[in-house]
Amino acid sequence: MRSIPVEQARMAQERRALQPLWLLPPVAAGLYPLTLVGFHAAVTAILAGGGALHWASAATGLALAFAVPLLALWVFTRLMRVAAPTRAELLARRVALCAVTSPPLFVLVGVMCFVVGAPGFDVWLLGLFWGGLALAIVRADRQRLAAPPRPLLHARWRVLHGAVALGFIVLFLSLHFSNHLAALASTGTHAAVMEVLRVFYRAPVVEPVLLGAAVFLVCTGLAMAWRWTERPTEAFRAFQVGTGVYLSVAVTSHLQAVFWFARMHMDIPTDWGFAIGAPTGLIRDAWNIRLLPYYLLAVAGVVAHAFAGLRIVLLGHGTERRLADALVVWGTVFGLALAVLISLAMVGLRLNFSGA
Repeated sequence: MRSIPVEQARMAQERRALQPLWLLPPVAAGLYPLTLVGFHAAVTAILAGGGALHWASAATGLALAFAVPLLALWVFTRLMRVAAPTRAELLARRVALCAVTSPPLFVLVGVMCFVVGAPGFDVWLLGLFWGGLALAIVRADRQRLAAPPRPLLHARWRVLHGAVALGFIVLFLSLHFSNHLAALASTGTHAAVMEVLRVFYRAPVVEPVLLGAAVFLVCTGLAMAWRWTERPTEAFRAFQVGTGVYLSVAVTSHLQAVFWFARMHMDIPTDWGFAIGAPTGLIRDAWNIRLLPYYLLAVAGVVAHAFAGLRIVLLGHGTERRLADALVVWGTVFGLALAVLISLAMVGLRLNFSGA
């Protein structure tokens, strides 16, 4: 059994080892838009007859775009191990959590800037935002401890959050994702399925309920996540918090795009063409490419977050931790597979079911 001084020395060494990671998330998030700018430049060169070097550049740019939120999530998970964090450590872990949301935040800010007539200002605005957070981390107090953790939200709110999430998944997301998968057959199939489903979820009684459920999930999820950042926790719980915050920003961005931008500002239908940025599409357009990592990680994230929540329920009912942890891993794999299929449909993949 380790003595208290030895354990304290080990913890102090671990905290010092984590300090170089503090600035990685805000710096990577600030550079996130540039990864997609580089991807678009490479694609433009490929369409003009570019060779292997441009293909490699395109692959690198897109890989880096996906790496940014994953890097931030990894850093956040590491920082969440620290007990009794200093003010600087608490700020660093919260900034890392914010950086996880880089893809949907880029879309959210991009739509806002477009609507107000400053479509090119989003990259600069986000650069200033992340640069300011990085500077705040550098200047934060590394000696004084943060305030003691406040109590988590009452259990009834956590239960209600889970119940509303389950209903939202069953009554809307399962139908919505199935509708997107139908596009693998053809855009006509997607449109036909959508027309049937919208009779239900755009009904005057149903749509406000779904909208209210989404707002409730965002608000309660962010409140729970904020409290969780104040205390140390294990990797699976940190993963649940990270995916939840990503979804909160993604849902906010989606509601902004559908209700404010499409319906109110542009008065255009939110059909398959709207989702894929027709007629240019996701890949060839400098603005639309930001939708690809945002969509893919949102679909994977909602499935992974649901399984992470189920893990907590199962642990509370006596399930072996090893089995509960494995459920999250395989649930995340399933979510990634689903996300990749939907993303392939969105970039033009069609399956031939005729056998010809």
